[in-house]
Amino acid sequence: MNKIILLFMGILSAMVAVAQSYEGTIDYQKTRQAVAMVQLPYSKEHVEDALKEHMAKRGIRSSGMKGFMVFRSVQLNERDSSLSDLYFMTASKSRQERDVTVLTLLPVKKNQDILTRMSGDSTLIASARSFLDSLAPAVHVYSINVQANDQESVLKKAQKKQDGLINDQADLDKKIRKLEADLDDNKKQQVKQAADLQANINADDDTKNKNQRRIRRLLDDEGDLEKKLRRAKSDLDQNKIDQRQQQAEIDKQRQILDGIKARQRQ
Repeated sequence: MNKIILLFMGILSAMVAVAQSYEGTIDYQKTRQAVAMVQLPYSKEHVEDALKEHMAKRGIRSSGMKGFMVFRSVQLNERDSSLSDLYFMTASKSRQERDVTVLTLLPVKKNQDILTRMSGDSTLIASARSFLDSLAPAVHVYSINVQANDQESVLKKAQKKQDGLINDQADLDKKIRKLEADLDDNKKQQVKQAADLQANINADDDTKNKNQRRIRRLLDDEGDLEKKLRRAKSDLDQNKIDQRQQQAEIDKQRQILDGIKARQRQ
């Protein structure tokens, strides 16, 4: 299972490495607009957050517009002498592939209304495609960092559960020792009461009845203690099984985290 997970991670990295943008079109308010597009093997949330972080590092914040994330006054590449406004859209590739996001970029000149852009105008598309190609590795790094943080939380949760099981074992060990001590004391009391009964064989009926009631009470207590001891030992056996299973889960989650961290170093 772990090898399959690590293999999947490797395939995911390879998908990012070969992700290539392409030209497409979208319909916007009864106009056909040329756009650049790229498919990325991550959820919409990861892609959107990665895009915002990438642009924030350049000192550019997003603004809202229905259906778009907009970044204004952006230099598409180092060769551009003019600035552009970038309109981004994200959508899952399909209902079955929600972890694959199609990122669409509609670039226009700074402060240009999209509707004044000539239908099919592809002037900025080549630069937009290059921008998306350069963005893909940043999305990859962001997603890996998020995965690493999430996986560390999973590992901590698994370890916390194991710590709880270890504490439970200590409590059960203590409980068993006390029950065994109480049971041993109960048997000593039974011996004493039996000796007292024998010593008072010729005593009056009231004295003998008191001895007999004490012995019956001790026998009842012995039964209860034995039942509690069996239950505690059974709980301890189950606890040890749970600890072994939980340790296997910790090892699995740690291996997954190690795989993610290996990808971070690539």
